[in-house]
Amino acid sequence: LLIGSIFVPQVGAFGNLAQTGLGILFLKYGRDQELQADRLGAEYAADNMWDPAAVPEFLSTLARIDDQADRRGVPNWLSTHPNPADRVEQMQKTIAELKASSSKGPWEVDREGYLRRIEGIVFGENPREGIVRGSSFLHPDLRFGLEFPKGWEIANGKEQVVAKMPGQNAFVMLQLVPMAQGRSIEEIATRSTRNIGLREVAGGTTTINGLEAYLGTYEGSLNQVGKVTMRAAHVRQGRTVYLVAAFAPPQLYEQLERDLAASVRSFRALSRDEAQNIEPNRVALYTVEPGDTWQSIAQRRGGENVTAATLAIMNSYAVSDQPRPGETIKIVVAGNESEDRSSGNLRR
Repeated sequence: LLIGSIFVPQVGAFGNLAQTGLGILFLKYGRDQELQADRLGAEYAADNMWDPAAVPEFLSTLARIDDQADRRGVPNWLSTHPNPADRVEQMQKTIAELKASSSKGPWEVDREGYLRRIEGIVFGENPREGIVRGSSFLHPDLRFGLEFPKGWEIANGKEQVVAKMPGQNAFVMLQLVPMAQGRSIEEIATRSTRNIGLREVAGGTTTINGLEAYLGTYEGSLNQVGKVTMRAAHVRQGRTVYLVAAFAPPQLYEQLERDLAASVRSFRALSRDEAQNIEPNRVALYTVEPGDTWQSIAQRRGGENVTAATLAIMNSYAVSDQPRPGETIKIVVAGNESEDRSSGNLRR
């Protein structure tokens, strides 16, 4: 991977999300096939005496996820997929037809049994591929961690990890520097930044949390962003060199300089024990109490593991609605907390 690619957000880790969407545009499944799949799913459920009403509920969940993702410029769920709202309407007609034609007994709904089966399953990223915890990125296999500015959106891609300030062209990016063995850290930094169109205005070798590093400040213009100031560190950990780069337009960079510099210098090695203790987030069950809101549950029980909007969506609620007291809902907890689920204390 060319190191310069991380400096164009559209082809960096956030760009990978867009590229994933573009990949969906070229799927060979047409709208009719997806609608047929919806219908078949409902028919199979009904034939086995399960209530197919869950199918449109799931499609409504997809629509809410789509709304939260805020995909701009490509309407109707990336063009090739039927609009989730249209699919819900179609499925409701299908279910009405199935009810009218069914000669069997009432369809079964076993929500409690379903919840018991999914309690404790992994939610989100596999820690072996790196995991985001709040504003931290931790990679137990490669044994390193990095802190991003609080409140920033973080995307863990296969080749880069990128944090973006919401609504602003300010970024912190992390990636592996290829073919870095056998060279000095200064030479590696010079080679990897040579072709990105920025001029080094200051720099030198240093250590970052005990690791050999080259820390530089750069100025220039980047495609899609314009003029920027960048702070970048090349950090050697064992035989591997990582690049941590923070950049923004000059005026915004001045406002954020302390946070950006702190993020760049936060790269650190994880101890063996720390790496081994990183567990994935898991699904747990919680009984809603009077006065609970998605926000209060997320803050009190989820910590930084999940947002209020995500809790609402994963429990088949509209983001604007609130949970009902006495209802058992799914929440997300850190892996070590989920070990206590058998005692029942996560349900209260």
